[in-house]
Amino acid sequence: MTNYRRPPTLEAAELPEYAARYGASVRQMDKSIAATVAHDDLIDLTHGDTRAFVPPALAQSDFLAAVHENTEAYTPYRGSVKVRSLVAARAAELVRRPIDAASELIITPGTQGGLFTSLSSLVSPGDVVVVPSTEYFMDERILAYLGAQVHRIPLHQDVLGIITVLQEDLDVAASSGVRGIVLSHPNNPTGGIYARESAQRLAEWIVENDLWVVIDQLYCRLVFDENEFVHIGSLPGMVERTVTLIGPSKTESMSGYRVGAAIAPSEVIEAMEQVVSMGSLRAAGYAQHSLRHWMDNDRQWLEERTSAHQLIRDALVDRLRSIPGMTVCAPAGSSYVFPDASGTPWSLEYGDNDDHMMAVAFKTNGVLVAPGYQFGLAGRGHFRINFSQDLGTITRAFDRIEEVLNRS
Repeated sequence: MTNYRRPPTLEAAELPEYAARYGASVRQMDKSIAATVAHDDLIDLTHGDTRAFVPPALAQSDFLAAVHENTEAYTPYRGSVKVRSLVAARAAELVRRPIDAASELIITPGTQGGLFTSLSSLVSPGDVVVVPSTEYFMDERILAYLGAQVHRIPLHQDVLGIITVLQEDLDVAASSGVRGIVLSHPNNPTGGIYARESAQRLAEWIVENDLWVVIDQLYCRLVFDENEFVHIGSLPGMVERTVTLIGPSKTESMSGYRVGAAIAPSEVIEAMEQVVSMGSLRAAGYAQHSLRHWMDNDRQWLEERTSAHQLIRDALVDRLRSIPGMTVCAPAGSSYVFPDASGTPWSLEYGDNDDHMMAVAFKTNGVLVAPGYQFGLAGRGHFRINFSQDLGTITRAFDRIEEVLNRS
């Protein structure tokens, strides 16, 4: 198109302030580390391998049954009434609060779609929104696209993956005129979970300052070491201010179905329905029915999947800690680990803690990772991998990673 001009909203979503640190926009850097066909044996650790951990068998059979029935190619914008009723009952047990299926739940085109839809329903241009210092890579980009200003608060996480929130950090954020907060729990990219005391402190701060919060809980069922997981949206005063995003894409390996769910106050669901209707009309009708048996009496299945991931996590963390100069916190949940490689020989010699250059070097050596800049400037020197993989694949990948990092 000869007269095409990129809208300023898309320019904002490229986070131009990152170019001052890295010499390129986030989009340019992302394109340089994206998967290509040039490498014959490229190991992609940016997402889980759905062949190593397959979706529950009932997801496919329920999907195919919906195709065969052919009665809900078109559903209400909020999703199939039948599916919402089933999901609401199980989600209520999960998040430990009642959910009205008709007014407080919407089926979204994946949890990513739920994130964009919820923020589009809450954020106005100029709003200040709090985001933890390292957080899911699309949060800041969506907020920039919507014209919001981001205020980062430090993420304090110990070696066991437990996150602490400090009152002084919240006080500083409150003074910025904040309207809301976005976070993932467990944290993406670190796999950290919020200690109960910190979750309560965060909830009290949200209530006291009359804020809203969007919480991405995509990994809330994949928690290790019998750690307590606190559903922040169920704490006192939080039901009427919280959007909780859940979905089967990760723990259940159902990314290809592109369905998720959002739990929120009725007025927010009303707004989200309007956004969904403009963007996609609805989540894919047949795919919605892959949720018919999601979280349905699957405790044994979940325990087995969690144990399998914990074994891989432990082996991976041990391997990472054996690399000279590497620092890593064991994730308390999720399938992510976010090591700090800034002390390794490669970084000290070449990178100036430049995680983008590190990711390019990994790609050249046959491994794709998510570089730290994608999760905030505090991610400098880090990289994220998804360890929901075959253990043999992880081992081969880390032979290649270690080869790069030990160069000097």
